Amino acid sequence: MLEGIENLSIMSFEISPEQGELLKTVDRACQKIRPIEDRCYLEGRHNEEAISILKEANLLGLPISVKYGAGQGADLLTYLLAMERIGKEGCSLATFLSAHTSIGQKIIQEWGTEEQRERYLPLTTTGEKIMAFGLTEPDAGSDPASMKTSFHEDGDNFILNGSKCWVSNADIAGVITTYARDKNDGRISAFIVDKEESPFTTQEQKHKMGLVTSDTGEIFFDNCAVPRRNLLGPRGKGLSVALSTLMNGRLSVAARCAGVIEDCINECAEYSKQRVTFGKPLAKQQLIQRHIAKMSTHLRASKLMTYEAAVLKMLAYEEGSTTLRDEADKLISQAKYFATNASFDAANRAVQIFGANGYSFENRVARHLCDSRVTMILEGANEILELKIATSVLGKEYSAFS
Repeated sequence: MLEGIENLSIMSFEISPEQGELLKTVDRACQKIRPIEDRCYLEGRHNEEAISILKEANLLGLPISVKYGAGQGADLLTYLLAMERIGKEGCSLATFLSAHTSIGQKIIQEWGTEEQRERYLPLTTTGEKIMAFGLTEPDAGSDPASMKTSFHEDGDNFILNGSKCWVSNADIAGVITTYARDKNDGRISAFIVDKEESPFTTQEQKHKMGLVTSDTGEIFFDNCAVPRRNLLGPRGKGLSVALSTLMNGRLSVAARCAGVIEDCINECAEYSKQRVTFGKPLAKQQLIQRHIAKMSTHLRASKLMTYEAAVLKMLAYEEGSTTLRDEADKLISQAKYFATNASFDAANRAVQIFGANGYSFENRVARHLCDSRVTMILEGANEILELKIATSVLGKEYSAFS
């Protein structure tokens, strides 16, 4: 299996045989999904078939320990290589899987009790239940500490009231991790909410600019009774759980954006070699080559920044070092910040290379342009990440929030 971390002090740029076999499995699944994803995008509907294909390939529990159901035990770097390949199919598919794994399962594995892991991870790695992550509220996005969703105690339950928005997998999720403020002391705690035992309602969020095939919705808690055993992490430490989750999510976003850039390059290379303008292939036009050179350079930088951040995060986890964790947090922020900007830039350049043809959703580059735009907002808006990065350089006493 893929479990275990070896020699993290040396960054290797070679794919191991085990990683290679996994990536072949991911590639085969993506090839099956691509025509369905293309059709669903043009029809403007959620791609439900992708779940069954990923389930058949045992890809719904990639970073989860083999102890739990269909967990594959992939280390963080291996998981991100898989997300990078999935990103070539577009941000919609990658968003589904990231919501299920990066900010869903992984947070239960990292913060949950063993009883919680044994209860929920087997169900989610086998695809019996899909996961979601609910943090953002209508008036609390980049500032999660201002959330209004609240909870109070009632016997053996916590009673949640409030709502979350822009939740990926909201309508299809059977289990979500969410956050609420204690009505008594105001501290925020994290919870696992099982829809079967703690019903909540959802509403699809329509008319999105992109992510057409990804399910997005609002979640409403109306006196939602959550058993005490589903408190996730220490009571009152919900923001710590959320920030840890966002580190996982940002790495996943960076990896998928590298995949987007790579697909834009592939699409442009094929198109520009076939398209003839002024008597020669478009690929021979110097300004077109400039676009492709920029995309190629940004792809390499995005990959390396993501890999370095992943390796450091694994080291920090292995050694339990707060110093390493803070440094990893900075590198993760930098990787997400750079890769998301680079993916939108690549998609924009790709549309330019395609010209009028690039303005149609029948071509993948148009979808990448709309889908990649949201990556600069989700999992921490890039403006917030700029402040985090600058503070890590200048010192906490210069924090823009102090």
